[in-house]
Amino acid sequence: MQVSRYGFGAAPIGNLFSTVGEDVARAAVDAAYEAGIRLFDTAPHYGLGLSERRLGAALADRPRDSYILSTKVGRLLVPAEEPFGRDEQGFDVPADLRRVWDFS
Repeated sequence: MQVSRYGFGAAPIGNLFSTVGEDVARAAVDAAYEAGIRLFDTAPHYGLGLSERRLGAALADRPRDSYILSTKVGRLLVPAEEPFGRDEQGFDVPADLRRVWDFS
């Protein structure tokens, strides 16, 4: 398996520390791809799934064998029983899901 020397860390497009608009998130992924980046890293916990959704949408029309996508295992998202406003893990997203560790 060959990947680019550098990768794209997708936590920021999951609104890490501040809100990133849909168009800016897409432009960042497009720019990385156009610059030759072929390794994209995300996780369910990045923005309570927002990073994965945005990255998936941005890469959907690219040839699947042209990039490597990495994510994390054992990190699930489940509906929050009582949504409590904004996420408390540094991501500017609604807290309508909660993080669960499950390595089963």
